[in-house]
Amino acid sequence: MTGKQENRYSMCLVTQNVVNENDVIWTGVPAFVDAFGEFETGITSISATRLEQEKDLKGIAEDKRVKEAELIRQTLGLKGPMVAYANVTNNEPLRQEVDYSKRELERSRDTDLENMCQIVQNRANTHSADLIASYGVTAAQITDHAAIISDYHDVIAGPRSAIAVRKTYTELLETQLDSTIKILTDKLDQLIVVFDSANPQFVSDYKNARIIVDLGGGQNTWSGEVSAGTIKNIMDAASNDATIWELSNTGTAQDLQFGRGADSSDMGTPVTVPAGETVTKTAIELGATGNKYLNVQNESGTEGSYKVVRD
Repeated sequence: MTGKQENRYSMCLVTQNVVNENDVIWTGVPAFVDAFGEFETGITSISATRLEQEKDLKGIAEDKRVKEAELIRQTLGLKGPMVAYANVTNNEPLRQEVDYSKRELERSRDTDLENMCQIVQNRANTHSADLIASYGVTAAQITDHAAIISDYHDVIAGPRSAIAVRKTYTELLETQLDSTIKILTDKLDQLIVVFDSANPQFVSDYKNARIIVDLGGGQNTWSGEVSAGTIKNIMDAASNDATIWELSNTGTAQDLQFGRGADSSDMGTPVTVPAGETVTKTAIELGATGNKYLNVQNESGTEGSYKVVRD
């Protein structure tokens, strides 16, 4: 849900609660009973759509995160024996081609990670006989690594898919909210006056509930500078796994990392954004469920700058 949708939905829930608390007053008016039944059906539909939206968004991102972690694990499992083989055989070009660190793999962009892992796969195939004979590598290990690269390739578009999913559900929620609030405007708002003389407090509570209040979801855009060699907390309420974040490195020279950590110095699952570029990630891709601190890290020797937008 967008912030505006949250405000409208909250108004519906407050109104529902007020009417339900006063059911002894209106149950004898069939038209009010019917209209309120329609209204509650609308709320049920909105709630179901909202749950589906958050479940699907989290599922897309979680699937990609799990496959990425497995890809890195398997790649490192092949890389180690190959580096040992390269050192024993004095094959310096091979060592340089495959000697990626865990940190380097974890901080690579999606397509770069795929390319690096494919290089490891290719070299493992080339030297498979020696690796299998003397370095503890199995044929199944090489085959499984090729399969996880293929699986990862299929989920690289996860964030873009998540945006499409979110857009579809947001449009559906808007339609459902419009039709549900229309029941209030066209029916319940017109019928509430029936109770004005005998139950003025109910009418007053109903009218107050019908006011749409801005619940203050907070700002949606942050920008600033991050000093050389530091981690900076951007905001500390990034707890919704389904939130989509647009992360921009507005600097001109240095890479920045963005992550959702357990505290203001934890980088969660950092994503590297080169200077002048923007990437889009769901919150679950930036850090585990329960993490809420959106942080930016500048490991370079000069000051960097950023802009972050919460969709």
